[in-house]
Amino acid sequence: MKTKMLLLAMMALVALTACTTDEPETQQPMDYDNNQDLPMFEYDRTKDFAFWPTPSIDDSGLQGGGYDFAYWQEHKAEAENVEAMMAMCNIPKDLLKDMSTRNLAITCSNYPYNATFLAYNDEYKGFLGTIAYFNGYAELMKRKGGLQTTLDLYAELDGRAQDISFTRFQPWTFFVCSAVDHKVLSNEQVARLAQVVTSKFSDGTERTNLAFTYLLGGFIAYHYDTTLPDEQLYLLKIFIRSCSQLPSIGKPDDRISTIIESSLNRLTGE
Repeated sequence: MKTKMLLLAMMALVALTACTTDEPETQQPMDYDNNQDLPMFEYDRTKDFAFWPTPSIDDSGLQGGGYDFAYWQEHKAEAENVEAMMAMCNIPKDLLKDMSTRNLAITCSNYPYNATFLAYNDEYKGFLGTIAYFNGYAELMKRKGGLQTTLDLYAELDGRAQDISFTRFQPWTFFVCSAVDHKVLSNEQVARLAQVVTSKFSDGTERTNLAFTYLLGGFIAYHYDTTLPDEQLYLLKIFIRSCSQLPSIGKPDDRISTIIESSLNRLTGE
């Protein structure tokens, strides 16, 4: 198994560093599966938390305000460990049940431990594990308007350092990636998200956040562009798995960025 993984890694390194257009296509291993309908990552599911289940909560009439994590601010020094501090962030149930989905999404984007993923060797996996402690994310993914509200908030976030939303950009991008990986978007949502991501490639987004933007673009292309040949799907899968573990800085190499940009343009109809 270790020999096989090493071989795949070496092949991926050759593929990702190839930038010339006259180079032959990289051949994927014979047993490498490019199933665009299946998630590329494993997602923990428990009794109280599941990633992107079928929405069951009608949120059309909810208008309650957001949450400021006041209890956590007042009592975090009393916690014995990080898990206990995270638990202090949970939204009180009486407030959560009436909170508007818009305010819920904003509350989730302000979750104090969103940036904890930076402490993990595998950043995407670290983010997924961290948000599983917070009832706000669980509630948001159960609401019928949760997905669209999540996408709307992503469109509003600015990846430039001078913008107040800068620190929320990376974790929220990971969260949107999880929705794309579960392939829960409608065709209209895919087209709109592809357009938003494309616009962020050239809007002055900081180089670190640009890497996250291309990662999301890679997720979208892999799962929703049915015109991609197997070789390009293979390259995208290797790129996504590598970049999600430790996002690089800036735009990926020409071969990968061209695949992603061309795919997003097709999905937007341009």
